Amino acid sequence: MNPTAGSMSWKGYLIFCGVGASGLLVDMGLFHLLHLRFGWPLEASKLAAAEIALLNNFLWNDRWTFGHRPIESDAPWPRRLFRFHVICLSGIALTLLLLGILHRWAGLNAEIANAVAIVGVSG
Repeated sequence: MNPTAGSMSWKGYLIFCGVGASGLLVDMGLFHLLHLRFGWPLEASKLAAAEIALLNNFLWNDRWTFGHRPIESDAPWPRRLFRFHVICLSGIALTLLLLGILHRWAGLNAEIANAVAIVGVSG
């Protein structure tokens, strides 16, 4: 990976993966709390968990992973956040759909279905 060609260095890629892993932990942890501990409906729990994980990933990627890139740093943060939301929106929708299918139709445990849905859509 050649940073001068617009791609990411190996160190940057590992940081990016670390941020993604932190988002997975945030999503799974919050989903567990909201759905299984507090009894929120499946979809509401997933949407809230996904949004908080999205904000977690945006903040870490914006400051740590991509913060050094002038093209990203020049845009105001609300615009960068909006673009990030637009990019992630289809992934959240697909994850929510897959979660419902795996949990309600296939009978998987909600937490396992959430993890499978996240990993499946992330690919």
